[in-house]
Amino acid sequence: MVTRLGYVVMIITSFQLVSILGCNKNRTSCISTNATYSFSVSSKWSPQREIYRVGDTIYFNSSFPKLLMDNIGNTQINYANSVSLGGTITMSQLDTIMRRSIPARTKFNIISVTGGIQELPNSPQNGTANSYQETGTNCQCKVGFICKEKGIFGFGVSDLLSSGLRGINCTKAGFSMTVINSEKNFGLYLYALGFAPDADGSRRGYCFRVQ
Repeated sequence: MVTRLGYVVMIITSFQLVSILGCNKNRTSCISTNATYSFSVSSKWSPQREIYRVGDTIYFNSSFPKLLMDNIGNTQINYANSVSLGGTITMSQLDTIMRRSIPARTKFNIISVTGGIQELPNSPQNGTANSYQETGTNCQCKVGFICKEKGIFGFGVSDLLSSGLRGINCTKAGFSMTVINSEKNFGLYLYALGFAPDADGSRRGYCFRVQ
């Protein structure tokens, strides 16, 4: 069965909606389970290349200010001191023979530079969960992926979620993520699987080859 990049990210994001947007034990319960705020943020893979070598490290970099424009209320919100702000990164090997994607977590060693990483509960082979760290006026996450094996790979970054602001009720937030690399190498995706990634995968995906 062929798995689309955007679909895999969507499934893992759905799991994260339950685990991260659950009850914030640092504040009283909010009746609504929907996000109160919606923000737009970005990330980038570096160094930007189509081809890497075994042993190379590819870095995921994301940083955005704590003072953000809310897409729902069209007002600036100081989102400092948030709880459980994070997302997921899915890792797939694109099989050119079977024309399908294969979980590829074991093809990379992962190092946390800023923020934190942990296994995905129930599906550790699919990727990693990453959390953001507040530094000064920004929220930051930087993770390194060390290439261990050759192949064609596709990474997908999920939208972010937060349980809310510590001590303030009903401040859950969703963060729409866009990967802003000028070249995401989706020609490799088309070559390997026979079709292009969907709109969601195009917004949050990045492909490359390891030789």
